[in-house]
Amino acid sequence: MSENLTQEEITTLREFKRDLFNLYWERFGVFYIHVMPHPKLEIGKRGLLNAEKESGIVLVFGDKAVKVLDSKPDYLFAELQFGSAWEPTMIPWDAVFRIYDKFQNSASQLRFLQVETNVNPDDSQTKPKLPKPEVTGDGNVIRVDFGGKRNE
Repeated sequence: MSENLTQEEITTLREFKRDLFNLYWERFGVFYIHVMPHPKLEIGKRGLLNAEKESGIVLVFGDKAVKVLDSKPDYLFAELQFGSAWEPTMIPWDAVFRIYDKFQNSASQLRFLQVETNVNPDDSQTKPKLPKPEVTGDGNVIRVDFGGKRNE
């Protein structure tokens, strides 16, 4: 599969994830969504913690775990319960990786995208330049100094 998707393919994938979510919401009492880290993912004041910043978070959806639910073409808004606190959560469809029911009778793994729709092409070209590491050679030993502490 090609790494670059057309805008039409991205839109189709978002619609598919939205339709799949609606199907799970209607058919299953409790189900789970594995959401990967994404620039537009918002989980109230909580945010992503520790390992969640790398591997994402699994969110529980059910009548007792969701207070407000609003499905939009680009994202899902929900007030979800984390412990005793309710957190406003905005989940971009691009960040949805897996959806499965409580007993895993039905599980779907989907492609997640880290797509920014309004990216300025000049931003990607302005990377900070790092200084070249100092390389010294003493006989057969090559020392590379990356600018860290020296133990000499």
